[in-house]
Amino acid sequence: MMSDILRPHLVWIEGRCYRVNDHSIEVTSLQEHDSYENDTYDDEYDEGGDEDVEVVMMDSSRYRSSLHVSKHYLGSIIGKKGAMKLRIQRDTNTELKIPKQGQDGDVVIYGPSESSVKAARRRINIIVMSSRMKQRATHFISIPMNSPDVVKRYEKFEAEVLRDCPSRGLEKSIFIGGQKLHLTLGVMCLMDNEERSIASNLLKQAKNEVIMPILLEHLPLKIRLKGLSYMNDDPSEIDVLYGLVEEEGNTKGLIQEMSDAIVDFYYRAGYMEREHGRENVKLHVTLINSKYRSKSDTPHVDDQGTRARQPRINFDGTEILEKFANYDFGVVELNSIHLSQRHSTGPDGYYQPTCVINLQ
Repeated sequence: MMSDILRPHLVWIEGRCYRVNDHSIEVTSLQEHDSYENDTYDDEYDEGGDEDVEVVMMDSSRYRSSLHVSKHYLGSIIGKKGAMKLRIQRDTNTELKIPKQGQDGDVVIYGPSESSVKAARRRINIIVMSSRMKQRATHFISIPMNSPDVVKRYEKFEAEVLRDCPSRGLEKSIFIGGQKLHLTLGVMCLMDNEERSIASNLLKQAKNEVIMPILLEHLPLKIRLKGLSYMNDDPSEIDVLYGLVEEEGNTKGLIQEMSDAIVDFYYRAGYMEREHGRENVKLHVTLINSKYRSKSDTPHVDDQGTRARQPRINFDGTEILEKFANYDFGVVELNSIHLSQRHSTGPDGYYQPTCVINLQ
């Protein structure tokens, strides 16, 4: 398609930007492509960036570099019967030392030149990135939207909806709960403590490099949660109902600019994909989500008599949208940004944090 040619898919590896030439190839299957580096990537978009990669000269003809790889991805680097490891070694003229099962340690690369070692690192990072994007997200960057006033108004909204909108599929269990209200900026998969540490340091680095330069002259920034919208095209068949956000005062567009900058920062580091290929983060605060519906104690059985996951049941939000279209949930002051753990709640009722940066 012409749009694919004009806006090619880009990936970042070791700080370098590469263009995917073959648009039929998914990033998640790059490690299986026969023409791997020569045909799949084009250096036209190469912006350098691997100068910070540490390569140690052992002697005049031998160089070494090591990098952390979560044990969850080592199998992909080794490949079936060791084929991928052999292929990387052959193509880059290097030797890889990979920790055996049950052992800790980094992947170590040996090669006859600095460039060969860096080439092997990039190949390994492609595989890790590709494998990471196949995994379900474990963490997300969030902005808490749970000030006491907002929580109080949300609880009032919940009570009035359950009382005044007796629509199909609506029940208390699908309301997210006031303490968990948040803006999600982006999601990622972090498989071990080292990756969580790297992601935490990236957030701290992002604060200095992209967040504060955008917000510094506008703090304390106030965000109003007001109005409703939904994720699909049919208001009678909703899975997610969410609230809209806007800045208070003469600061329009700052939340969007900051959110896009944070996602781009993690994207360039290889830790986050842009949601559905969007250039801009979709700013929303989930209020009701059908995936939280209480599960029946009776197991779901398919037509063949096999136990299966219960199908998701959406809800009719027509009445809610008519009666509460412009509902004002109140204002939150932007004080912090979190690297939050999915499906894990802290003692304050909000998502368990892996890292928090304060903006005051």
